[in-house]
Amino acid sequence: MWGTLLIIFYLARDTVYRWFTRLSSPLARLSVVFFLSLCGLIFLSSYVISVKVLRQRIHRSGANLVVATEYMDRESVHRSGHETVQACPELYDLYLFHEAFVSVRLGEQRYSLVEYMPMCTGLFPRTESNGMYLLPTAPVQQLGPEEVNLDGYSLRAVTIPEKQAGILRRLYREGAVFIPYGSLNNIWQNGYMRRYVLRMKNPTAEQVQAQESALSLLGKLDKRRINILSSGKLLEQLGELESTQYSFRVWITLGISAIICLLLTSISSLEFQQNRYIYALIGSFGINRFLLFVSFIIENAVLVALGFAASLAAVWGVRDYITRVLYKSPDITLTLWELENDIRTFLLAFGICVLISSIPIGIAACRPIGKVLK
Repeated sequence: MWGTLLIIFYLARDTVYRWFTRLSSPLARLSVVFFLSLCGLIFLSSYVISVKVLRQRIHRSGANLVVATEYMDRESVHRSGHETVQACPELYDLYLFHEAFVSVRLGEQRYSLVEYMPMCTGLFPRTESNGMYLLPTAPVQQLGPEEVNLDGYSLRAVTIPEKQAGILRRLYREGAVFIPYGSLNNIWQNGYMRRYVLRMKNPTAEQVQAQESALSLLGKLDKRRINILSSGKLLEQLGELESTQYSFRVWITLGISAIICLLLTSISSLEFQQNRYIYALIGSFGINRFLLFVSFIIENAVLVALGFAASLAAVWGVRDYITRVLYKSPDITLTLWELENDIRTFLLAFGICVLISSIPIGIAACRPIGKVLK
């Protein structure tokens, strides 16, 4: 046991001595792993950023919303019932709005007048008002009363803070005035627009497109002209982009790892050739050659680990530069957790690289001592 510890100590001291006497060897391995990994991670981060940009775009357009709009003429009954779309709480939350063909003025600004049904009250802030709300064109931060004008009549509405606007801002980007159902009965004689809003509980491309198809079919069966707006296509594009990126990113990682594997194999083989007589003499004293083989594996593993850790630290240090300057996405943040799959692939590939690069060492270590020394 003591003899084995002494051999391990000698091999460790020999490795450190070789590093200091031939500094280019460990530096070459460190720099190769560092720079190739750094370039690979920065390149792969572009795919993470592109997915986040598309996901942000979908979110802003209402990724979880399916909106169906139909025109109701003057002969249509003005009521709050669900004529075309039925509630389905396990799949979506249903909201219903009626948009009148009249406008409300606030100073020189004109707003659409929208009637909301009882199931929509949760979308509005709780106040002691008459239930009339104003979503202003320019976002505001606090509740506040505003006097709006409708056909010469002055009405008081409460402004909706932007942080509480939620899906209302997605539906009415230019703002609107909302009134509770049944509060104004004399404005519907010229017809109105009925808007069904489905907020999906599981907004995948399949779920959104299924509801879109169902609404389109219902409109055809009932002979209604229904316009449907959703992010189904964008969600489908997002899924395709992530699927395509995954395989491409894996191949990039494997390609970089293959280059590192070749370089590690070449450098390790050269180092073993330079020290083969010393190792042969050590073997002639009865020292287990397996320890020589393991020492080279540990040496390469330590150098690869240090180089890759340095590349991760560098990516973390320049993450703001990558998003703001390199890829022109200042509103996007980048974290190492978002590169988790790539990092895991790198670690797995590097582990295989270290083992493969040690194969020539193992073959050379198994050569008969006499052939080496003669």
